[in-house]
Amino acid sequence: MATQDRDDNGQFEGKMRDQDILKAFDFEATAEDPYLTVSEVGDALATHWDIDVTDEAVRTRLEQMRDDDTIAKRRFGPGVAYRALVGPELSETTEAALEETTGELEAGETKSHKDVRLGPDGTQ
Repeated sequence: MATQDRDDNGQFEGKMRDQDILKAFDFEATAEDPYLTVSEVGDALATHWDIDVTDEAVRTRLEQMRDDDTIAKRRFGPGVAYRALVGPELSETTEAALEETTGELEAGETKSHKDVRLGPDGTQ
């Protein structure tokens, strides 16, 4: 018999976590269009992480996250779209790699993006 994980409060966790929702925004939203509809979030979850959930489950989770101030909601005409106000947490691997590189720029071991884009005469 399979068991379902419980959260810190002892409640059963669903197969869709807040981090999954935030990652969907990270993958699908752009700076020009940061809003996603419920179905776009659901499609991203299914496409990228094989998480198949109903639109109603996505909508419920988005509204809970809105109450937590991690998601914003915008109405347009008869529809609704959501925007992530925070980014997803970094994976342990990414966080470890980031920590390894801390101080490299200051020590001169790495170049900044600005320096890489500039030519030898200091212009782009």
